[in-house]
Amino acid sequence: MSNWKNPNNWHWVNKNCFTWAKKYFSEELEGLEAQKDGHEVSINKIEDLSGDCDLNMRKGKIITIFDMVLKLGFQGTLADGTEVAGSITIPEVAHDSEVDDYVFNISITDDSSAKQAIKPLIRKQLQPLICEKLDKFASVMVETHGSDVYIEQGKLNNPPADQATNASA
Repeated sequence: MSNWKNPNNWHWVNKNCFTWAKKYFSEELEGLEAQKDGHEVSINKIEDLSGDCDLNMRKGKIITIFDMVLKLGFQGTLADGTEVAGSITIPEVAHDSEVDDYVFNISITDDSSAKQAIKPLIRKQLQPLICEKLDKFASVMVETHGSDVYIEQGKLNNPPADQATNASA
């Protein structure tokens, strides 16, 4: 965490944001849905999230560093009423990834050739919605936690109010 003794935001400060990342992905991805040609699919849960997620500040610059594996559970229904469930694994959600870099590995529970019809819907309709949330992740993390690692110019080199009061007493 940042403190008033960090002159000019010079020294390295970091905050582990992994717990927040789990909450972010749960809130932003669960419930995403897509429909086309009578097929429907939605993200119903975050099955797993592993890796690292930190917000850092060094020499006055806020830096996001994260490298995570995200596994999403989905459920869907084909136009003929067939129920489909499975998972989407994104093996690298990283600070240096561009939207086009994300890989989506789709696994279907009790796979059959008929259930494969859900994959084009996931790739063409649901995947762009997921990418949109992944693309916003770093900026939302900075917006949410930036004040924990960076001291605004007006507050630099000023001791906290309770210490200033004690010093003058």
